[in-house]
Amino acid sequence: MSTYDHQKILTDWSNGTLTAGHALQHIDGLYASQKALQNKVNHLENKVTTLQTQLDRLVKGVSQESEKKKSPTPNSNVVERTN
Repeated sequence: MSTYDHQKILTDWSNGTLTAGHALQHIDGLYASQKALQNKVNHLENKVTTLQTQLDRLVKGVSQESEKKKSPTPNSNVVERTN
């Protein structure tokens, strides 16, 4: 099956030279293309979701490490004086 530029198809349609079988072939080709593109979109959406989850975990981990460094840690070498 060969497909043509959409302008040629529209011209053939308006001239009455596009057969029903040929039109069905083009429709079939369009559906196949649409399905392939939808599969790619689904794959990319899944990849973005996975990457976003990983990024969120990394940011959370970095934030927690940053908070640990900011909070004062007890110094075991300092002796408390009592009166």
